[in-house]
Amino acid sequence: MARKPTSINRRALSRAEREARIQRWILLATGGVVALVILILAGGFFYERVIWPDQPVAEVDGQPIRTREFQKRFRFVEDSLRRQAAILEQEIAALDPKDPAQATIASLYRQQINQINLQLDDPILLGRAVLQQLIDERLIRAEAERRGIRIPAEAIDREIERRFGFIRETPTPAGSPTPTATPGPGTPVPTPFPTPAPMSEASFRALYAAQLKRWEGELGFTETDYRAMIEAELLEQQLREAFAREVPTHEEQVDVRMITAETPDLASELYRRVQTEGFEKVFEEVQAGRVVSATALNMGWTPVGGLGSLYGTELEKIVFATPVLSTTSVITSPVGYHIVFVAGREDRELSSYYLQARQQQAFEDWLQKQRTDPNRVRYFDWQNRLPRTALARSAQR
Repeated sequence: MARKPTSINRRALSRAEREARIQRWILLATGGVVALVILILAGGFFYERVIWPDQPVAEVDGQPIRTREFQKRFRFVEDSLRRQAAILEQEIAALDPKDPAQATIASLYRQQINQINLQLDDPILLGRAVLQQLIDERLIRAEAERRGIRIPAEAIDREIERRFGFIRETPTPAGSPTPTATPGPGTPVPTPFPTPAPMSEASFRALYAAQLKRWEGELGFTETDYRAMIEAELLEQQLREAFAREVPTHEEQVDVRMITAETPDLASELYRRVQTEGFEKVFEEVQAGRVVSATALNMGWTPVGGLGSLYGTELEKIVFATPVLSTTSVITSPVGYHIVFVAGREDRELSSYYLQARQQQAFEDWLQKQRTDPNRVRYFDWQNRLPRTALARSAQR
């Protein structure tokens, strides 16, 4: 009689142990799931905040342009465009639409706003421009470093002040006062336009500090980022000037006069007259307007590229190969049918127009060559590293 209770107690104890063991398994499994979820969330957070921003969108000379830098600049440019559009809208609102001159200005402002909106509506287009800017800055910095070009911190300070509207006064050398004419009796004295009050240094510093705070808080764009961008722009100016100094100021040029006809039949007729009557006589008649559907133009001294940009390289090659005091046959171009007289050819100083064009082109040609050098510039998957907010706004439109 004493063993029955013992058997029952053992079965009850065994059942309790199994239930306790099951509960422990459930708790362990639940804890494991919770730990796994936390691990996944932490891993995702770490990837989003550390690994993903550190991934390169491009590489220049082996140095990466990282997602973090790309996104900060993208947000800054996007914000600048929005504010520029807002300022233009305010300018339009202040104009009188009934005044023809002001209505024309308003139309030009609207065109600028449309161009801005085209960029803002297409994050890929804007992202490509931003990435190209970052790449160009790296290329320019490297070339400036090679040439020993540097921008002192004071120059960056002055440029920032200028952009915010603060102009430091430069000392004026002492001298005798400039005499002014005293208006005679009855002479109207013009009313001077009001001069806007200059910005004080204290006002500049307050405005600059407020802007930096907004940029860093809203865009993640710091003062270091801003100063680096300004420095890159100043380096580009210095580098352009360095390239400009290397451009030759003298070049072979031709002195040409040109008769242009609208039809091949008229051009053939004028060419026959040139052969019998001489170029000058026919040129003067056309210039005086006595020949319908034809024009006469004295091009003056023109280097290589001057004629080619207007009438095509084929015409330019023929003209430069034509002996002095000779006339070409009829040359066909995309804009008409031409007879050209070469009045002279010599190596001479370039006009300011052509010299400036050559100087600008020298820098642009160098930069384009660097951009397309696969040994210097490499692109990665930058389209998928645009700020998600910009992609979301674009998808909603």
